[in-house]
Amino acid sequence: MNESSITVQKPDSSVSEFDPEDEDSWMFENISREEAINMLQDQVNGTFLVRQSGTIIGDLVLCVKEGSKVSHYIINCRHNYDDFKTKLTYKIGDKIFSSMPELLTFYKQRLLDTSPLIKIHPKPHVRCKYNFPGKDEEDLPFKKGEILMIVKKDEALWWTARNASSGKGLIPANYVEYVR
Repeated sequence: MNESSITVQKPDSSVSEFDPEDEDSWMFENISREEAINMLQDQVNGTFLVRQSGTIIGDLVLCVKEGSKVSHYIINCRHNYDDFKTKLTYKIGDKIFSSMPELLTFYKQRLLDTSPLIKIHPKPHVRCKYNFPGKDEEDLPFKKGEILMIVKKDEALWWTARNASSGKGLIPANYVEYVR
């Protein structure tokens, strides 16, 4: 086979449905490899999430549904010192990126193994059962019936959530119920 007969299939970036800059949507803190597999195994190819590494403190893992499996790509997070400034870099395989959005954008347009990054595994959403005016600066006030996205479960009774206006803060977990 000669070089001119080889074709490379590039992913259609128009099907990608996520914002690489929106860390709250793709970062799933404190979930295990097994939890990531359970979350992604029934999703469409290219569905992904980013989690903290359970074995290398400070590193991340890009978990992606590819074919019949869920692939786990380690992302080495390294502090580099240049001109008295600390710069964080993200290395996956032999590629180095200056930010996670840059890394995600790169793989939104290119194949990892068999799939590009298409969409983020959805975060859970909750409906507010009561009004919550918020008492502290870090609280996220809400009204009964409002829908919020859970960003992370900081503690058993207080979670970080985001509202439709992109406001973010702590909410009392016992004031909400899951909707999806």
